[in-house]
Amino acid sequence: MTIPVIKKHFIDNRDTTVKKISFRMGSPEAAEDVVQEAYYRALRYYDSYNEARPFNNWFSVILRNCVAEYKNIERGHPKQQEEDEDKEEAIAPQSLYSDYYNEIIELIQTKSAIQIEILNYFFINHYTVLDICAITNYNYKQIHQVIQRFRNELKEIYK
Repeated sequence: MTIPVIKKHFIDNRDTTVKKISFRMGSPEAAEDVVQEAYYRALRYYDSYNEARPFNNWFSVILRNCVAEYKNIERGHPKQQEEDEDKEEAIAPQSLYSDYYNEIIELIQTKSAIQIEILNYFFINHYTVLDICAITNYNYKQIHQVIQRFRNELKEIYK
């Protein structure tokens, strides 16, 4: 898969990015691993990129999350695993709520900007909590809480 904006960014910025984070990562090899992971995630989550915002800003969030994850693993903290109930989130939420999907999307638009972003990733892009963590500045607990509260609201509305 080739996405022109990612390809151009990779060609123009990869070497500079590796050099910039090499000291922080402890070695050029570790920096290379982190940068490659960030570009992999950019390809994986490209459909969540809002073209109205600069690509570099979106990519920087992904890169920062990759650096933090690498440092946590280096410190002996294992990669965060989804709880069993969250694994069910990978099932397309649209299929779970198909009869009410359009109403749910409208309800999402009445929420705060942060909630809209998280809920759109979850209900429209079908991302899991960990996927959303990988591409935003929000932490696992915050994302999970927004989704859980919205699910509870849906339960109240659609008993």
